[in-house]
Amino acid sequence: MQYASPTPIAERENDEIKILTEEYRAMYSLALFRLGALDRRVPATAATLGAFLGSVAVLPGPSREIVLVGVPLAAIWLVRITINHARSFEDALRRIEWIEQRINLHLRAEVLGFQSRHPSRGHAVGGRTGRESISAVLAAAILLVTACWRVFERTLAAGAAEAWAYRLFVAVLVVYLGAVVVALRCYRYEPRSRLHDETPRILRCATQD
Repeated sequence: MQYASPTPIAERENDEIKILTEEYRAMYSLALFRLGALDRRVPATAATLGAFLGSVAVLPGPSREIVLVGVPLAAIWLVRITINHARSFEDALRRIEWIEQRINLHLRAEVLGFQSRHPSRGHAVGGRTGRESISAVLAAAILLVTACWRVFERTLAAGAAEAWAYRLFVAVLVVYLGAVVVALRCYRYEPRSRLHDETPRILRCATQD
């Protein structure tokens, strides 16, 4: 029995499916890496908070001033790193979703759909893990900044100019945190490669869900 050889179009579709399948595996590996990074953010923030609370009371005046400036900046850095991991995790998930849609289109059947039908899809950047990790790190950062401000007000004999300078410093950090959160809520995954122009782009803003 002789079988008809596949047409060039069929061969091209098979090759694309193979490439997409390999990228699918690579994207899941990247998603797992980002997921692990998000999970490690909360213990790191808790360790920073514990170290601050345990050491600030016994530090001499000059060292304490350095800590009261450095700890809030470190807290902001932890928030930024966590948000970056959540955004990268979101990018990986949306790319996985796009690959699922593309393979289903080639096969003319819905054979892949885990991310496309996931219950948390579209509710938060980075899914439920990203939302909870960011919330925990953000709450810890606000607590650290507030604690530094209270320690500064109570323990340091700061002059009027120094006190107002630190209050302004804390206010700027709080406003910055608010701006970062607002920007995150409107983050959307938008492929920039022209190869994606043939299919609908996956755009999402959490505030519109």
